[in-house]
Amino acid sequence: MSSNDFSTWEPLPRPNDEENVPTYTEVDDGGLTEWINRLPELTEALDLPLTTYYGSKLKEPPENPPQAWQIVNCFFTAIANKNLELVTKLIQHGFVSPDVTDLNGRTPLIAAIKVGNGQMVCTLIGLGAQVNGYSTIPPPNPYRSVERTPLMYAAANGNLALVKLLMEDFGADDGIIAPDGQLALRLAADAGHREIVEYLPVRRGGAWRRWQASHEVAVRRIKKSGWKLFEFGKFFVWVLPKFFLWSVPNHVLVKPMRKMVKYCWENKHKFGGWCKRQTKEFPGRVKRAAKATVKGVKRVAKGTWELVCEIPGATKRLIKWIWKLIKRIPAAMKVIGVWIWTTLKRFGAAVGNVFLKIVSALHTAVCAVLDFFKNITLKDVWNGITQVFKPIFQGLPKMILAAVIGLGKAVYMAVLILFGFTGQLLIWIVQGLWWLVTFVPRQFGHILSAIWASIAKGYHEIMVWFNPKH
Repeated sequence: MSSNDFSTWEPLPRPNDEENVPTYTEVDDGGLTEWINRLPELTEALDLPLTTYYGSKLKEPPENPPQAWQIVNCFFTAIANKNLELVTKLIQHGFVSPDVTDLNGRTPLIAAIKVGNGQMVCTLIGLGAQVNGYSTIPPPNPYRSVERTPLMYAAANGNLALVKLLMEDFGADDGIIAPDGQLALRLAADAGHREIVEYLPVRRGGAWRRWQASHEVAVRRIKKSGWKLFEFGKFFVWVLPKFFLWSVPNHVLVKPMRKMVKYCWENKHKFGGWCKRQTKEFPGRVKRAAKATVKGVKRVAKGTWELVCEIPGATKRLIKWIWKLIKRIPAAMKVIGVWIWTTLKRFGAAVGNVFLKIVSALHTAVCAVLDFFKNITLKDVWNGITQVFKPIFQGLPKMILAAVIGLGKAVYMAVLILFGFTGQLLIWIVQGLWWLVTFVPRQFGHILSAIWASIAKGYHEIMVWFNPKH
């Protein structure tokens, strides 16, 4: 692609692609000058200034005009490369609006904040970009689009310098509540950016909408798990019984018998001749059956003798197989031994952690008693107690779960070593049975987890109301 010929551009990377982004230099002004010279023609073909990724007026624009998506891609790529001159010219000459959105719905200010370019932010706002305007942000889940102001986005990304720039120099409003209830303060707090939380003023509001957004996700999870349970029960209560009690008898017995009765009724005049032929052919059939019986007896005798002759060879092969199995036992035992050693180490570490937390809690309690009114508070004592219960009710269960998972992997490897492909088939059967047995408990677990997440979010919002910087 020639940097001086914008009329023959190939599609540029999307604005959110970070790789292979072209670097703009002064030679790009030649192509921009050509665009400027063709402004009347472009205005006929495109809705200039562009406000979105697409903006054609005509179904068949003039030959080889720069398309809207090419201009917008050029603009956002210049922002990503911190090319202030090209960004300024594209806006000043009326090619794009300072609030034009890219393919993903992002505004130029959001793109500048993403690369952390304060000079680009100042330039865009000076050219007319809305400091408090909403922009679409890639959502945390595929079901809901997220709208954020530049200040919200900077706070969520932890960029304190841009937060101060937007508020102190351009008057960004930190009290705006997003459609999902988020505030700049809450986004910074949830992301753990404490320096931004301390800088931003106390703000309340949006708690109900934040809980609704979280609750909507929980309800969706509950519906999804509930539908899976319904389909699971329907299969065993309706589909499977219907197959064996209706479909199989209907296709194996009922329909064939109906066809047979219909055929017999339609061909009843042929039965007399058929019976006569069967009577004539019966002696010959008996004779052939007798000969076949004699041949069968001879074959059975011959097969029995061959089987007797094969016993020594089969015994030899069995002994070889048993010997191979015995030679594989040390490798399998090694896998089991490694699991036992790993489990013991984890258990020892977990017990040691519990012991240390208990000692720490006792130390905190003693310090609180001795120096209560100086540095240690009852909150510190409570934190120490929670630190004791956390490894007991969280660390030990995780360790036990890890040990069980490790045992499963060890048994899996041991079975593969001992039995090879046969062991793999056995493992697949066991895994299928395990999935079948645990399907219902897992779905109920998802439902309970979603309900608990919704309750926990409600409790969190109550605490935030008392302390907005929580």
